[in-house]
Amino acid sequence: MRAFTRVGLLGLALLACPASARAEWQAKPFGGVTFGGGSPFVDLDRVQGKSKLNLGVSALWLGEVLGIEGDVATTSGFFSGDSKQILRSHVATVSGNVVIALPKRIAQYTLRPYVVGGLGFAHVSFTDGVKTLDYSKVLPAWDVGGGATGFVSDTVGLNWDVRLFRTLRPERPNPTGAVIEEKKLSFWRASMGISIRL
Repeated sequence: MRAFTRVGLLGLALLACPASARAEWQAKPFGGVTFGGGSPFVDLDRVQGKSKLNLGVSALWLGEVLGIEGDVATTSGFFSGDSKQILRSHVATVSGNVVIALPKRIAQYTLRPYVVGGLGFAHVSFTDGVKTLDYSKVLPAWDVGGGATGFVSDTVGLNWDVRLFRTLRPERPNPTGAVIEEKKLSFWRASMGISIRL
């Protein structure tokens, strides 16, 4: 009985301690570029690996070390270039991630680095001029990376982040010609944004 009493008292003590005060919610709107990587899709505009502007937002619950994040981003014109053979294209990603950060008590007044990784989806879409290579599909994907956040006030800070995104399964060549080789879509995303404590 004493053991159960001690466990119960320990549990009450943990519930009573200000763990929730150490945890925080953050909203992070960001902008950046996608670059590098590879693609199994037809590259009429010869833009594979070139940088493209990217916009997104993430929501983060972060404790003393561990956190959970939801991330949404889109890159318009991902497969489009100067030749305009691909009229419209984009790659949008949605992911749920686990975040491991430097303990808050150590990084309270400096940059707080972190690593991040998780699973999600990539919506890939493009349309060519004669609509023979149209493609639109949601592909399962994973991401991994890291970054750092530094707050300039109690509520507002800056965030820098680099991540690799890659689809889980290789796309296979198909009769339409939109997919030309059995390969996974992958790319890097480098971004900078604002971190807002909620």
